[in-house]
Amino acid sequence: MKQHRIYIVGTLDNKVRLVRASSRHQALSYVASTSFVVRVASQDELVENLTSGVAVETALTLEQLEIGE
Repeated sequence: MKQHRIYIVGTLDNKVRLVRASSRHQALSYVASTSFVVRVASQDELVENLTSGVAVETALTLEQLEIGE
């Protein structure tokens, strides 16, 4: 049985959550699933948001995302 640790998951505005999980990925996925909804954008949503100035961002790997100290 894998040991669980308590991970601190933080935001850029220094809000934090403590999450008991078996891995860093599981902790981050849990927080994301309770905070965000993710789906593929429709063509109309792409046009609307790009026209409004929303930029397309490229996702980084978990190793590139570090919580600031």
